This record gives sequence, C-alpha cells and structure tokens, in this order.
Amino acid sequence: MRHSIVCAALCSALLVVPGCGTSPPAPISPVVHTETVQAKIEVPVPCIDSVPDAPGFLSDAELLAPPNSSAVDRVWRDHLQRKQWEGQLEALLVACVGAKK
Repeated sequence: MRHSIVCAALCSALLVVPGCGTSPPAPISPVVHTETVQAKIEVPVPCIDSVPDAPGFLSDAELLAPPNSSAVDRVWRDHLQRKQWEGQLEALLVACVGAKK
C-alpha cells in the first residue's frame, strides 16, 4: 500500500511539473492611439437678427374715405413706405445670402 501512495504522489507530481515548464503568456497590452481630429460641422444659425416691421399701409376703406382729392397723396405715401420697407428686406436677404458663401 505504501508503494501505491508513493506512486500516486509521484504521478501527480509528474503531471504538475510539465505545466510549470513554461511561464504563462504575458497579457497583451491594449493599443491606444491618441490623435486630435478637427471636424467642421455645419450648424444652421440665423443670419439675421430681426425682420423690420411692415409699415401700416392704408386699407381700401381708408383710401375711399373723403376727401377724395387726397387719395392720390395717400396712395403715393403708401408706395414710398412700401419701397423703403422692401429695400430694407432686400438688403437683409442679400446680406444673409452673402454670409452663407
């Protein structure tokens, strides 16, 4: 019985020895790349702050109200106000289109 215990101990020792013959593989270190990249991303932003308020144009009833002699003067005044307002709007649109280029 003694021989079987010695044999079992020797066999188990022999099984362990070949496993210790090589060292465990070294852990693979992770590869880290550090690089700063600039990305230009278009962000929609308003190109104008505000739109000019429309002037108070005369209604048809106001144009037909007496005295009729000054109706032409009132129409001419509306025409001048509208031209000025349209000029401001056009200037804003041209500036907005020019800012996008």
